[in-house]
Amino acid sequence: MRKMIKWFFNWFYKIRPPESVKYYKTQNMARARLMNAPDGSFQMEIKGEKYSFAGFPRGHILTGPLAKLKSKIKDAVFNQIFGEIEKMYEEMKHAPIPVEKCCPAVREMDRVFEKLTHMEVSDDMKGRINLIRKVLIFFLQEDDAYRMRAQYFLENIDKSKIKLTKADKYFARAKYWKVDLDHYDY
Repeated sequence: MRKMIKWFFNWFYKIRPPESVKYYKTQNMARARLMNAPDGSFQMEIKGEKYSFAGFPRGHILTGPLAKLKSKIKDAVFNQIFGEIEKMYEEMKHAPIPVEKCCPAVREMDRVFEKLTHMEVSDDMKGRINLIRKVLIFFLQEDDAYRMRAQYFLENIDKSKIKLTKADKYFARAKYWKVDLDHYDY
């Protein structure tokens, strides 16, 4: 049944792909108007786009004088720190418990990380997420105090507030991320 549903969505995808941001296909930027959402947060109404963009990413800060700092921080975190984590994980390679033997909460977190890995387009991002997955799963399985705190944190998140909306998915499709993996084989 699941294969039949996937086949249908893949067939339908060829006929009518899911809607996505349009402006990036023909230009580097688009005019946007800053508005207040009903909940008091910022959102941008982008000219020519179907949905408003939740949030207000300030491009002049990301690409201006702080771009060098952002680059150094990313380099330090993703290259140096992840390199150290990878090395530490390799040293402990004999220790991890197989995921199927982990407690239910940790298995569920591993399942979500695995799905997130498959949603990535870039091999570099897949590698980063897999490394975070291996380290976090190992850590949460072995340290029950942190696992229980993580469970409490996740249990108390109002999932309706963080769920991807149609507008979020509309913009996410342009971010090299397979937001529709449940429906389509990319």
